[in-house]
Amino acid sequence: MAMVRAHVELDERELNDQVRTFERRRMASLQRRIANQARADVPVDTGHLGQSIGEGQIRFTGPRTVEGSVHALAKYAAPVHEGSRPHLIRPRNAQALRFQIGGRTVFAKLVRHPGTKARPFLRNAGLRIASRER
Repeated sequence: MAMVRAHVELDERELNDQVRTFERRRMASLQRRIANQARADVPVDTGHLGQSIGEGQIRFTGPRTVEGSVHALAKYAAPVHEGSRPHLIRPRNAQALRFQIGGRTVFAKLVRHPGTKARPFLRNAGLRIASRER
């Protein structure tokens, strides 16, 4: 019977550097694919919400741990994504609100908004891309 012994030394700094390069590329790829999927899934009215979708910075939070994000920067992104409860809309700098209904102009001192259903385009895009990774 033969016996073999081996001694292996790892250069932790070199290993971490090589892993960081791989992790950065992998995270950038995931962010790009999630952002593209979110742009395809986003509800479209004017297109501004889809144009505001972008990738955040890639950060290293540990020796071999990476973090990245995808965001939508439009002011109304959160209510579209998370939905909104019924609420009152009042004028801020005028005495009445003005809007169009069926081609005619309507004025109102108060509008009772019925709320909106959540349309989680970012979360759904992330889940869809993550499910393909397994």
